[in-house]
Amino acid sequence: MDANILPLLSIIIFIQLILAPIIYLVTRGSKKFGDILSIITSSIPFIIVLYFFNIVYNGSTVYEEYPWIPAFNLKIGFLLDQTSYPFALLISLMGFLSTIYSTKYMEHEHNYAAYMALLLMFNAGMLGVVLAINLFLLYIFWELMLIPSYFLIAYWGTGRPRIIGFKYFVFTHAGALAMLFGIVWLYVLYGTLELSQLSHLITNSIENLYIAILIFIGAAVKMAVFPFHTWLPDAHAEAPTPISVLLSGVMIKTGAYLIVRILLGLFSWAISLINIPIVILALISMIWGGVMALVQVDVKRVLAYSSISQVGYILFGLVTLSPVGVAGGIFHVLNHGFAKGLLFMCSGVLIHVLNERDLNKLGGLASKMPFTATAMLVGGLSIAGTPPLGGFASEWMIFSGGIDSGLTIYTAVAIANTALTAGYYLRMIRAVFFLNPKQDISKVHDASLTMIAPMSILLFLVIILGFINYPITTIITKSVIQLIKM
Repeated sequence: MDANILPLLSIIIFIQLILAPIIYLVTRGSKKFGDILSIITSSIPFIIVLYFFNIVYNGSTVYEEYPWIPAFNLKIGFLLDQTSYPFALLISLMGFLSTIYSTKYMEHEHNYAAYMALLLMFNAGMLGVVLAINLFLLYIFWELMLIPSYFLIAYWGTGRPRIIGFKYFVFTHAGALAMLFGIVWLYVLYGTLELSQLSHLITNSIENLYIAILIFIGAAVKMAVFPFHTWLPDAHAEAPTPISVLLSGVMIKTGAYLIVRILLGLFSWAISLINIPIVILALISMIWGGVMALVQVDVKRVLAYSSISQVGYILFGLVTLSPVGVAGGIFHVLNHGFAKGLLFMCSGVLIHVLNERDLNKLGGLASKMPFTATAMLVGGLSIAGTPPLGGFASEWMIFSGGIDSGLTIYTAVAIANTALTAGYYLRMIRAVFFLNPKQDISKVHDASLTMIAPMSILLFLVIILGFINYPITTIITKSVIQLIKM
């Protein structure tokens, strides 16, 4: 049953795009007023997504559709259902919190007004990907997500931002082109790109298997699955910290959405043919990312390599094709997004207060930064799958799905890798907060309220999702049951 309730989905997508140039002009005149307008603008999509919770929870969908290009049977349309809801919730909340965090962290950066405008466009692009009703519109938002994120890395990043931004652009655009080839091939075969129509038209054929592989490559590049991962450590580590929050916590999850919506929704039979090679890639991603995180001395690079490892868990869960495993993979999208966003914000506090991120130059900060120390410890333990935090719940579901699917040996390797995850996070936290300080920390203080506020929300979610996750896991489970049946 559809619930058509006002054109609110259009507002979710377009309000940030429409107001971005206005915010740019306002912020140039008054930073304070521009910050208020930016925060209000980024909060609206999150508020609307929350408004639709009960509707989606009860099994209804929110749908909008408008004529676009009749000659190609294309429409502008948006869909919020049980499949897209967890992703829309993550993107809208993290976009809102990153905007708040940016007002303090980026306040002294050059051309701050342009930064805020591009940040809003980046958020809009990610939301468009998970709400689009046809593959052509999805691809447009996929590219819209890429363009502002490139400029955010290239012009406000550290290290060699232009080179890093170019590498990020080339890799992710190559993945986008692979996906585009698959989309065009589908249109040639079936004459439509509407997801609802394709679900009834796609058959088990060798051509469709190749299309599924092309779309998987596009998703794998975005997720930074091994061997498509080499762009991620530089981009995520050297981007401005609020953008690192979105890149690692949110953007790479749009690749997971492609797998869920398109590959599981339209090509589940194809995934069942190639799931063992994909499982192996997931395991390599887990291990490689974990080993590399273990030997890093830069806080943000530890977190960046950790993301490669954790997308391995998400991918593993999704391709088990077991209802509990797929649900665990989607739930881990949320748990990892909240915990990794929290960890990057903690790293931003170190950079903002001490202008330092080298583990060999930090130490003894637990008494000076008690909130940041607690938040980083809880976030790291959640990603390591420590009970009773949110990450434990989703990883338990992933491992259960692996065993249910007969992937016992592969699951055992994934479980063993959680010890590596705990190792590199505890090593990092010990070096930053508990070893003897390497510099004068007498004047060090914890984060300001503008940075603590979004961190507090994420800390609460990381903890509470280990205890009270029934509402969101119910939505996820119902969605997975529908996908598996298809």
